[in-house]
Amino acid sequence: MRKNLSTFAIARMLHVDPGSVANWIDQGLLKAHRTPGGHRRVSTEDLIAFLREHKMPIPGELQAKPVCILVVDDNPTITRLIAQAIKVKHPEFDVMEAHDGFHSGAIVATLHPDVIILDLRMPGIDGVEVCRLVRSQQATRSTEVVAMTAYPSDESIQKVLEMGARACLTKPVDMDHLLREVEASL
Repeated sequence: MRKNLSTFAIARMLHVDPGSVANWIDQGLLKAHRTPGGHRRVSTEDLIAFLREHKMPIPGELQAKPVCILVVDDNPTITRLIAQAIKVKHPEFDVMEAHDGFHSGAIVATLHPDVIILDLRMPGIDGVEVCRLVRSQQATRSTEVVAMTAYPSDESIQKVLEMGARACLTKPVDMDHLLREVEASL
């Protein structure tokens, strides 16, 4: 989300004439400042306050998207435990679960999670391949991946780190360490 918006950007967003936005500013209804070149700029916070005060709808692009975490493991007990631990510490996060690489790919493609907690060994598409696919797509390139494995080897850890994972933890996962990695990813 941008910090400051021009009168033209606001007009496009609200489907009004740019002159209307300028009038709101000139009348003191919408708080703004001027650039050294004399252009009006409105902070997103001030625009949201104005919209709320005047009971106008807030465009989706101004609404903050909650942090989305995807937990992927072929063992539903593990995904549930990790998801619960995250929700206890961060109830404001959206936490989703997937139990195979294919299902995780569908979620990643549609929801673009902020962080994926990803088991390396799964039937079908393994975690290394999921990580590679996440990193190869423009829309998900910024998604952080925290890998985990019950079968750590230097080769598998190195491979997933090369594919772009931020870390590779060993199972059983130290939940405090995992939560610190998730928070650092954000």
